[in-house]
Amino acid sequence: MDVKTRQGADIDSDYMLLMTTLHPEIAREYKATLTEKLQNNTHTWADITAAYKNLKLPTLYSFDDYDECFFNVTPSLPSTYCIVYAEVQPDNSSELWQKITLHNEYKFNYARNKLFFGVCLNKCMRFLRSETDNETHNKSGSLDKEVVEFFQTVHKRPLDIEMRANHSSMIQRCLNEEFEKEYDLKLETFIEYCERGPEAKPIEEDMATSVFNNTIKGILLLVFCSSVYDYFLKSQQMDKNQTNDFYKTNYTDAASAILTSFSLARNYYRLTQPARGTIGNKFSFLDGLRSNCLLIVLMGHNFYLEFLHIKNPEYFENIGKTNVGLSALNGTTIIEIFMVMSGLLLYLKFHKSSSVTPHSTWGQCLRQLALIVVGRFLRYLPSVALLTLFNASVLSTLTDGPFWRHISEPSRILSRENWWHNIFMINNFTMKYSSSLHTWYIAADIQLFAFYTLVLTITSKYPQYKKRILVTLSILAVLIPTMISYLLKLEALLVVKPENLRYGYFYNDKLFKYLYTPFYNNLGGYIFGIWCGDLYTNYLSKPEIQRKIRGVLKYEITFWLIFPIAAGITLAGTRMIFQQPSVWTALFSGLNRNLWIVFVCGIPVLGMTCKAGKIAYEFCCLPLFRVLGRLSFQVYLWHGIILQIINGYQRQPHYVTDMYYTGQGMTMFMLSLITAFFACLLVEYPFGQILDVLIVKLRAKPEDPRNSKKSN
Repeated sequence: MDVKTRQGADIDSDYMLLMTTLHPEIAREYKATLTEKLQNNTHTWADITAAYKNLKLPTLYSFDDYDECFFNVTPSLPSTYCIVYAEVQPDNSSELWQKITLHNEYKFNYARNKLFFGVCLNKCMRFLRSETDNETHNKSGSLDKEVVEFFQTVHKRPLDIEMRANHSSMIQRCLNEEFEKEYDLKLETFIEYCERGPEAKPIEEDMATSVFNNTIKGILLLVFCSSVYDYFLKSQQMDKNQTNDFYKTNYTDAASAILTSFSLARNYYRLTQPARGTIGNKFSFLDGLRSNCLLIVLMGHNFYLEFLHIKNPEYFENIGKTNVGLSALNGTTIIEIFMVMSGLLLYLKFHKSSSVTPHSTWGQCLRQLALIVVGRFLRYLPSVALLTLFNASVLSTLTDGPFWRHISEPSRILSRENWWHNIFMINNFTMKYSSSLHTWYIAADIQLFAFYTLVLTITSKYPQYKKRILVTLSILAVLIPTMISYLLKLEALLVVKPENLRYGYFYNDKLFKYLYTPFYNNLGGYIFGIWCGDLYTNYLSKPEIQRKIRGVLKYEITFWLIFPIAAGITLAGTRMIFQQPSVWTALFSGLNRNLWIVFVCGIPVLGMTCKAGKIAYEFCCLPLFRVLGRLSFQVYLWHGIILQIINGYQRQPHYVTDMYYTGQGMTMFMLSLITAFFACLLVEYPFGQILDVLIVKLRAKPEDPRNSKKSN
């Protein structure tokens, strides 16, 4: 047997071993890579397999002691600590470089040639030379231009610019001395940012900080005055009415309602009161679905840990090498259930209001459309504005640490420069420069809400076209993402990779920008929610129909089929992400989320409208979820900041385990709940109450002048 035949047999043997331990697509990719290299005669079998076994790759994050650095002051330079982005320079003669190259080929591995160093400049002073070295260094351009340009956009404090201009070459020589000794490879570096000791940080209040502080003071003053006034009104009641039940009754006159809108006690009882109204009572299970799905989303966002300074990157790399791990990473479609619920409630409330009929004039239709859409926008606006203002002013001052500015500075700078993206809720189209990446959903939701309110307005005025319009939109919900995926040659679906957010923005992923966040690629959730609302209103709401469905075995079995169906769709996705872009991957892009919407989101929602699902229905109707459901918007809004704070202060890369991951996730959830509680009482409910009063006034039909004359 010749050498190549023997090596080929070794590959087949190792391939079968990998098939039993790793995802099949990973094993096939491994085999193809090894076979290609053997055919090119560039490596021996031993060389190639060494790249997959006993890897000793460069450390992704290496930080000098942050606090100690500021105590060791040198006369030549104030104590300075810099975060340096570095890339390992190619060297085909190096075995380690071959290992790095082979390792980077798998899309769910970190790029081990892109490193971060925390450098205390005291140790590098002996490398200080003339400015000509820095000029030569600054002209080198082998670094990733996209990453460097983003760092230059975000990190531009005077010290950052000064250090890049005067000490770039010194730091590169300093790092290369240690790196070459350990790895026999060279680095190209870029100073991301630098900091000096606490005594060198001036306490200054710029306009953003001043506006935030004054806003908080104003809100607290309004809360105090409103609460005192509400208590005064309570004290004017008869003795038997001077109980806390007084706060549970809304005022009928607009003046009192507005003056008590910031009352702390009244807003607390608004938060904790039982469900009210027909829709609130019949669809109370939505609070349970919303709360439990939100917890899943938050635990998924806890994967943000993989983009921070971690000591054991293989923890996250190994997740992407198994079916179970890839299935978990493929869980981004869970967000669709919120759009289904939003579409359902939009239809039910629009239908109940009967604000648009075939006899309505277009002027009346447009007036109602404007009231509904502007009302929704203004309900979101105070909370989103406060988040943006918080990011722009306070966030960066809450803690410190070597990597804290890497985490917080993009939010600070982008909230100052691109605040209007968030305020006008269009940041789902400008994700690279969004100050809060997770708020893409809020932007997409308001856009979808406006679009489908227009659709319902048209179908209510022209009911004869209703089915045609809804069917057309259902087809477009599949067709649009399919065509975009095909024309742009995108991957089949979005699965977050370890490199995506390492640099402070969503790096090098057209899929996220063009397929995942635009509202027109998310038409399916709302349209299916509207179908559910129409089906319930015309059919499932009838008591005799509900009796035929509730408790019947075949319908109960159908309800619980969501779990194997969800597993099947997710498993199919783990296969498709390894396929090259084609007609079939594009078709899967269009079908993936919509199949999830229909079978995984639609079945439980439709089933629970008839009280099917037994234990699941009763669980989702627990009073606890009524409060959690009301807090869910604020929890989602603020959890990103909480996640940054509880992980960003650490001085050294953290070692991630299952226990650590779960603990950080639960800590984030609890702190987000506390933050959401106060945000609801102090911001969302007060402004919401004022908005409700104004909308009631605007919706009131003007009195007929002829009737007015008769009454006089």
